[in-house]
Amino acid sequence: MTVFDEKQTLLFADMGRIFEFFSYDLESTLERFVESASHIQHFDEYAFVVTTHKGEIKVFLSDGLSLPKNNDEVKFSDFYPGDEAMYLVDEVDEKCCNIIFAPSGKIRSYVTIPLITQNELTGLFILGSKKKSGFDSELQDIFFSLGSFFAVAVENIRHFERSQDRMKVIISLQTSQQAIASAMELDKILAKVSEESLRTLGAECAAIYLKSGFEWHRHIFRSRIPAISPPDVVAHADLPIPISSALERTDVVFISKSDFDDLGAFRFSARPGSLVIVPLRLENTLSGFVILESSTFDSERLYLTQLFAGQVQVIFSNALLVKGLREKTAELEEKNKLIREYAESLQKSHDMLENRVKELSTLHDVSSALVSITDIDELLHFILDRACSVMRSDKGSLLLLDGDELKARCVRGNFGPSEIKFKLGDGIAGQVAKTGQSKIIENVLTNPKFKHIQEKECEREETMIAVPLLIDNRVIGVLNVDRELKFGVFTPDDERLLTSLASAAAEALARAQHILDLRNMNLETLEAFAMAVDTKDAYTHGHSRRVSYLSIQIANKLRLSSEEIEVIARAALLHDIGKIGISNTILFKQGRLTPEEYDIMKAHVIWGENILKPIKSLKEEAYLVRHHHECWNGQGYPDKLKGEEIPIGAAIISVSDAYDTMTSDRPYRRSIGREAALKELQKYNGTQFNPLVVGAFMMLVQQKDFSLDSTGANLREEIIGS
Repeated sequence: MTVFDEKQTLLFADMGRIFEFFSYDLESTLERFVESASHIQHFDEYAFVVTTHKGEIKVFLSDGLSLPKNNDEVKFSDFYPGDEAMYLVDEVDEKCCNIIFAPSGKIRSYVTIPLITQNELTGLFILGSKKKSGFDSELQDIFFSLGSFFAVAVENIRHFERSQDRMKVIISLQTSQQAIASAMELDKILAKVSEESLRTLGAECAAIYLKSGFEWHRHIFRSRIPAISPPDVVAHADLPIPISSALERTDVVFISKSDFDDLGAFRFSARPGSLVIVPLRLENTLSGFVILESSTFDSERLYLTQLFAGQVQVIFSNALLVKGLREKTAELEEKNKLIREYAESLQKSHDMLENRVKELSTLHDVSSALVSITDIDELLHFILDRACSVMRSDKGSLLLLDGDELKARCVRGNFGPSEIKFKLGDGIAGQVAKTGQSKIIENVLTNPKFKHIQEKECEREETMIAVPLLIDNRVIGVLNVDRELKFGVFTPDDERLLTSLASAAAEALARAQHILDLRNMNLETLEAFAMAVDTKDAYTHGHSRRVSYLSIQIANKLRLSSEEIEVIARAALLHDIGKIGISNTILFKQGRLTPEEYDIMKAHVIWGENILKPIKSLKEEAYLVRHHHECWNGQGYPDKLKGEEIPIGAAIISVSDAYDTMTSDRPYRRSIGREAALKELQKYNGTQFNPLVVGAFMMLVQQKDFSLDSTGANLREEIIGS
């Protein structure tokens, strides 16, 4: 075995251990890759420059290196030699120095290893030697292979850190809401709101005003920085225009730095910041407002503030109701003549609270069930069934937005046409999707506003309610329920309950989509492995994806289980990964390979297995990769398995690989064409190939809707959909 082969094998062993016991800590991962690099060739110093998940550039240097002073903001270009196409520098001079390796420094030569993910430069791994020509150019390919693995590891860490940041904030927000809700007295609730605004939302100042006649009275002021207290009392007419305009709205309002000159005494601190105004209402009557100041309000923080504000408004409304009940109880004890009037008021308030409790109980039950469902289609049907059940309805539909068109994903009851869809603004659902506002139709048959759809949609007198599904204030769909008019018209309470259910449903859909995204992320990692092989040779670019696509179709034709198909698809995607260890001189040789070269080429199946086997989740795939060149007659390699001894997955990949190889141009020959390739498969059916697999492939060829020329562009959808 050559030194190159020994280093390559050692690299694969190192990568297997790193990814089997993968750490999502960037510094510990760097230490392991530094150790692996030292196994390839000795070096004296290293530098690692990487873009974090927040878009910042971080620099890690070994003990003997340092950045020049006044260089806090660095760029990738600072670390390249004068010629950015030069990766191996044999001697540091004025033309090929960089920000850390000066011509007069102790480092005399260095190699720059780019970390590239999805055609984007995400980092640089730079190794320096105190010797002139300290790095062997023959080992440059091995260093680049190390860089490919390092890039995959860095991308995994970045995805993980993004998810962790979002999860921490959401958990903190939930904790804040629970803390606020636990304080039932109004003064305690207001104090909790201000405290949690500073802790969870990152606000620097928070003030809460409540209405008293024609004045606003400040009840709370909290600050994490030196600040000027806002006025204790301010008349309605004296409120600054940006704040009075914000209070005319019902949602959270953002006031930018440019309007600060108009805020007067409500500018809490000297340093620039932004304001967020949260109106507090009781039964659509403005009763108070929360004002927050921060220098760090971005789109993410504003979205979390809107979620926080929604809960605060509900809790504040309930607290005022409770406070009102207590005041009325005291009045009843003092004034016996008003017992009947106040008793009716108490009953009404009690009914309101009881309805709220029922609604919250229903929402709690639905939310608990939604957490356990991750399949999107199953989730959609569950949402619609529960909505119809809660609304006592026998008819409903759930439509999702696709571009500018709403399409029904599930229906219940008789809706006439099998396919239900609306343009934005058309029909009841279309108007709800366009405006983002729910609608109650007391009687669809007699409502002139919807006369153009009455004959198509309504065969009976019925009442309808339609609510939007919102994520980040963006409409993603519409939930409709209908019931016969004789069972009662939908009420505003029904609308509120269905809106809350739709909100929980939208969050569940977002959660299910996140889980789907995680599966896609794992598949992207495998595709990155495959791409590392395919990109070595322009002639084989896309080969792994096409082989995986064909393998999925054959496995589906053989009616294998979805779990088996997914394993086969991943194995097909990675079937040539062992070729990373084969030198380019053999891979791209124009003529016939020598026996020694052919033995090296055949070893790629064993190297592929060795790369994948240490990764526990890919053990089955590693077994298929090892055996995808076995022949039905026992004349294949590496283990000369024959007949049914060959795993069905490996036999499927063998046929797909052979077909794509024969129909693709290679350096040493042109494609033989589709028809000739099919004849070759039939010719070696029962000798090289499994007859059952070839039979299934030929059946696919005869299907009108099947294309043998697919690029596998939608491979992730094919794998997940299997």
